[in-house]
Amino acid sequence: MSERLLPLVRPIYETQTEIADARKAIEENGDLQARLDRQIRFDDQIVTELQAISLTDEQIEQLENLLAEGPGSDAVTAPPAPEPVTHTAAAAAPPSAQVAVPEISKSQEPPPGEPQKEAGTEQPKAEGEEGPDKEEEKVEEPPRARPLTILAAVSIGLIATVALIAYLVWDQMNSFRGADQVTELLDTANALSGDEFEAVSTTTSNLKDWFFLKSDMRWFAVPKEFADTQTLGCRVFKFKGADIGEILAKNDKEVLMFLFHPNDLGVKIRKGKWTVVDGENWVGGVTGVEDCCFVVAFKGKHNEMQEYLNKKLQK
Repeated sequence: MSERLLPLVRPIYETQTEIADARKAIEENGDLQARLDRQIRFDDQIVTELQAISLTDEQIEQLENLLAEGPGSDAVTAPPAPEPVTHTAAAAAPPSAQVAVPEISKSQEPPPGEPQKEAGTEQPKAEGEEGPDKEEEKVEEPPRARPLTILAAVSIGLIATVALIAYLVWDQMNSFRGADQVTELLDTANALSGDEFEAVSTTTSNLKDWFFLKSDMRWFAVPKEFADTQTLGCRVFKFKGADIGEILAKNDKEVLMFLFHPNDLGVKIRKGKWTVVDGENWVGGVTGVEDCCFVVAFKGKHNEMQEYLNKKLQK
């Protein structure tokens, strides 16, 4: 559409971005650009013809009256037609000079410049009915969310984000890399009968030489809280290609102890920090001691292991 005609049709478009977007799309398409140029030339002719129209003061006043009455008022009353004029012969003139002037018909055409009025073209509009122009002017605005709704949505999003971050931090604090390997190691105890162990009656701190002779475990170490635990039996077995030292011991309760090098199973845990890992039937407390990963386990639940470790650490 011509830039000269556009403000006459919809002035609101002058502040909208849709015109710029449409022009950008047309510039990228040669066929659309050619059609737009033809349309602009046609629109310019329309604007020129509209600007060439000249109205008289009387016509302008009539248009203003029509606009002032509005579409909801009664039928627009056209100005009264001029009364028919009949010219008779002049009384003072002699009879021979009397000339009768014919009547001017009521259907005579209005003088040039006066707009013609077609009878019955304008009909009264029902009360409350709006014309097509009014309907075009009523451009429905897209629904907008209320500020309270937006604030509630943002708040829920922030709460969910904070909760997720808190969960991830908590999970990292209560877990470690390779925890799944420890879980599988705990599940190996489900099939134990007790006959797998070689009877060894001593304390856990005295088993370093025994394990060194059995499997060259130079990294053997136990936490000081379990150094004096009485042992019932020991064994060495293979788990996923790694040598695992296992101790059957009994102090406050009968427990199993697993010892292995962390790198053999891809486990990385902080030294001196205890973490509880749940298996299918067994629950284990895991920590790092020097170059050894130490696991103490028994049949029970997560909270029971946590209480057991707390008692051990308080001694």
